[in-house]
Amino acid sequence: MSISQNVTVHTGTFTKLNGQKRTMRFVKYEDVPSSIKGNIRAMSSGFETVYDVDSKGFRTFNNATVIGEVTSRTESVTFLR
Repeated sequence: MSISQNVTVHTGTFTKLNGQKRTMRFVKYEDVPSSIKGNIRAMSSGFETVYDVDSKGFRTFNNATVIGEVTSRTESVTFLR
């Protein structure tokens, strides 16, 4: 199942727990269509479940280790479940 929708896409770079830097384009969980959302696990402070636009799946973004600024723009995204 897929759904295309105009949403705010955020782009940010953070340091992963293993020390690697990762840049991700993502949609915040609250902006994901409800029919795509699943159960999410509890996160430690600073971590958030997001929808990775490029990988087409849910991932974790580490807000506590953001490098620079997170930018945002409206885009059409196709969500896959």
